[in-house]
Amino acid sequence: MTKLKLDILATVREAYGGAWTHMGEMLRLIWLPGLLYLATSVVSMYVDPAENLLTSLLLNVVALFLWPIIAVIWHRFILIGDAPSGRFHLHFGRREARFLMVSIFLFLLLLPGLLLAMAGTTVAAEQPQSTTGSLLGFIGMLLILVSVYFFVRLSLLLPAAAVDDPIDARLALERTRGNFWRMIVVFTLVVLPIALCVVLLASLMQAMPALALLGAAAFALVSIFFAIVNVAVLSVVYRELLGPPGTQAPEFDD
Repeated sequence: MTKLKLDILATVREAYGGAWTHMGEMLRLIWLPGLLYLATSVVSMYVDPAENLLTSLLLNVVALFLWPIIAVIWHRFILIGDAPSGRFHLHFGRREARFLMVSIFLFLLLLPGLLLAMAGTTVAAEQPQSTTGSLLGFIGMLLILVSVYFFVRLSLLLPAAAVDDPIDARLALERTRGNFWRMIVVFTLVVLPIALCVVLLASLMQAMPALALLGAAAFALVSIFFAIVNVAVLSVVYRELLGPPGTQAPEFDD
């Protein structure tokens, strides 16, 4: 059986092209939760958790529940053309709950390695002569590498949750076999241009404080476009490797 090989350039081109072409429609679909999410993110930057723990937790919880609303709408629009009518959409239901649970599952994959690496750093700082900190840090880094490997391959469960397809980790791992590095390259090519824009905007705002307001507005637009492209590329990879929503990718003979 011949496995599908993800077309890197075609995937990135479609993600950027689709995001640019349909940006207006996609913003219309999520303008209210998107505005709330953006406002929550900005306010949280100015809240010190040490001084206002409750406020910080509240802002993070609100953002945690707003993002599934945004992502589910976009995944459904890209994959099945679902564009609900109405002026605003602020609904958290079964689909959004499934999406949130998958997101938490993916985060938990990374947690053990991160905790071990942090523990290793703490022990090394407190006991410089001990090898325990180095050992914990080394094991933590290994776990992080392994968890990132599975995180990338299982990330296709997110669009599956959005379009009501089965949450089948085994199928996702089977269909992404041999495509890990291709997926890494695709995600990197998506992130790099946006990261460059952010760096340039940050440098401009630092060099010319008078343009801070204009730079902040440009930063918001770049962030929104990055979010659209990020969802778009995950949707395209899902369609190419797992097949169109409601189906399974066909088997390929030798």
